[in-house]
Amino acid sequence: MKKLCVLLLFMSVIIGCVRTMETTPGGQAGFPAGPDGSEALDENNLTAEFYYLKARRLSKKGDLAQAEAALNAAVEKDPASSFLKREMIRTLHKQKKTDQALAMAEALVDQEPDNVDNLLILVRLKKGSEYDEDLSEILNRILELDPENQSTYLRLGKIYMDTGESDKALELFSQMAEVFPDYYVAHFYLGESLLLKGRTAEAETEFLKTLELEPELVEPRFRLIDIYQSTTPEKNREKILSGYKAILGLEPDNDRALFELALFHYKNNEMEKADPIFARLGETLKENPRLIMGAVDTFISRKRYEDAIIVFTQIRKVDPANTNLNFFLGMAHEAMDHTDKAIEYYLKVTPDHPQYKKTILSIAFLYRDKGNTREALRFLEQHHQQSPADIDIISYLASFYEEDKRYDTAMTLLQKGLKQSPDNTTLMFKLGAIQDKAGLRQDCINTMKALIRKDPGHASALNYLGYTYAEMDIYLDEALELIRRALEIKPDDGYITDSLGWVYYKKKEYKKAVFYLEKAAEISKFETIIAAHLADAYVKTGQHAKALETYKKALANAKEDHKDQVKEIKEKIKKLKDQGYGAQ
Repeated sequence: MKKLCVLLLFMSVIIGCVRTMETTPGGQAGFPAGPDGSEALDENNLTAEFYYLKARRLSKKGDLAQAEAALNAAVEKDPASSFLKREMIRTLHKQKKTDQALAMAEALVDQEPDNVDNLLILVRLKKGSEYDEDLSEILNRILELDPENQSTYLRLGKIYMDTGESDKALELFSQMAEVFPDYYVAHFYLGESLLLKGRTAEAETEFLKTLELEPELVEPRFRLIDIYQSTTPEKNREKILSGYKAILGLEPDNDRALFELALFHYKNNEMEKADPIFARLGETLKENPRLIMGAVDTFISRKRYEDAIIVFTQIRKVDPANTNLNFFLGMAHEAMDHTDKAIEYYLKVTPDHPQYKKTILSIAFLYRDKGNTREALRFLEQHHQQSPADIDIISYLASFYEEDKRYDTAMTLLQKGLKQSPDNTTLMFKLGAIQDKAGLRQDCINTMKALIRKDPGHASALNYLGYTYAEMDIYLDEALELIRRALEIKPDDGYITDSLGWVYYKKKEYKKAVFYLEKAAEISKFETIIAAHLADAYVKTGQHAKALETYKKALANAKEDHKDQVKEIKEKIKKLKDQGYGAQ
């Protein structure tokens, strides 16, 4: 009997909430029943409450489609109910009907712009970065209506911090700390926003306040250590050590604290203190290979490459063959432009490492970057012999042959790769481009056509073929169509936009050419060829001063080894000056 009373009380509360908040006047309570006690089918006698509770039962069973239908019926019975509409939005969202849910939430906010519950459900739907601007407006509105909504402060503050609006973040979190003086999160984020503004003394005060309110936290202690190390580490030595001690007292196996503490002792020439910690980390790494990812996050992800080199080198003493350590040491040295060291460590990475192929390619590029193209080729050739079916190595090796102007060798290699992988469009495109460089233009055209037949949406091939036609001054209408198709796929691509402008130039439609070439130049930041095309079009439209200025931009961006290109642009500049344009 007691259980029945509780159930009836619960039912009456639910129904009462719906009625009190948002049912239409005159709505009938209860559940009309048929002769056998089942729900009656006379929809005229059914209430919004009935359909709402039916939707709840269906939703709990996982039948969301039927729950949606029941809520639709409830809304039809009570079209003024925001409560029911919010339930419908939640049900749509659970079914991943995001667009419908979002549209309904926006309409609901338009109808009742001061309803905080409506605004909150819209916030939950608009939490992706693409909605940041809208989201900040909505959150500001919620704070106006409900100035004690903690989660709204945090969401809005995060948007401001992520978008670099540090002044707004500081103002917001200052307000939050005033409204919630005993809420540790408010003081932590106020400290963060003060740090962004470089106000370290005030940030320190806020982080200390955070710990006063919540002593078990670790992150504020790291922030305090960062402050002490960034100001006067010598004077703050005891504070720094005390901070690490406190963190390790709370979390004895905190990897970041151990890495940082060992590094601190190392930098202070306290090897008797640093070595045991590094040794402990090295031994732990043997049992837990994932430990290294903590160090990667602490040092490499934050671009602390010098620190990464110190830490990984010291830990590696315990296990010199550790392939993970060798890989990340290579990566850190590469980031520091220590080419020889990077190669040295990359060469120690074994084939079982998940990044082994990336390591091979990195070594080849490092050899090339230090001016040793022959060694890069030898290295890739060796690995090609070991793995002749590896398409990636074939592709990169062909690119190196191309750079070395060994076009025949590159084409032979790519054709061999295509026999193994005839549908590989990457190899096909590269083959066509090298055929073009080798002067085999018709072969290039045939290859690009074959590629497009295999992949009609290959924007690069469409553009390449269209631009080739334009350069040859043939099939200009077909070229236009090809490039338009490419631009539909990549509408913001500067090179494809340039191709479209260049086709119009070849068609002698110079005003259209200028329109697209100006757009391409802006997108590409006046890349040399694109800027030169635009300048040519300016000349044709009589805009000689603009042409001269644009040729100069093209020349400024030209690569030193493109001597023919530089010579041609200089000749065009001289010609304009000889004609009296921009004599100065």
